[in-house]
Amino acid sequence: MISFLTGKIESIEQDSIIINVNGIGYLVHVPTYEKFERNDVTQTVYTYLYVREDRMVLYGFSTKKERDFFKILIDTPGIGPKVALKIISDMGAERFQYAVLSENITTISSIPGIGLKLAKKIILELKEKFKQIHIGQDTIVEEGRKEIISEGIEALKGLGYSEREAKKRILNVLEKIADQNSVKIEDLIRQALRK
Repeated sequence: MISFLTGKIESIEQDSIIINVNGIGYLVHVPTYEKFERNDVTQTVYTYLYVREDRMVLYGFSTKKERDFFKILIDTPGIGPKVALKIISDMGAERFQYAVLSENITTISSIPGIGLKLAKKIILELKEKFKQIHIGQDTIVEEGRKEIISEGIEALKGLGYSEREAKKRILNVLEKIADQNSVKIEDLIRQALRK
């Protein structure tokens, strides 16, 4: 198995990158291209080689933790690599873990490729596994800030953003704010619009 690749990123697409390792270009599917930069600096991409009788696909991640989370997801019945990448790009490991542990079917089923039936199945399959894994402080803070998150999403939707894009922008801004308890809704929206 290819555990990681170290080289220069030659090109970046919406859902994949090409990394040049000693003159060989590897096509690697990634959850989000934003974590990778195309430049002359050598970068390490942690990979998972997905093998089926009709294809071999390399999936890449910016951290080992993200790759390990991907492995847990694809070992879950009903979750294939495409849905696993969607979970990581739309929610991230900690937020998805929190949604499973709190049995939040609505949040889980909002991910493209996951319906209500699969969401229930995922909770049954993963709840016990996730109890063994630490949830980060950011997730707990985020859950405690539901009101401001909801207001921010509604404001962006009013400006024409889709629910998914609005949610992604608001959560990305919140992750970068050190003191989340003192953030004002106006500042949150302003920063989300800048992104």
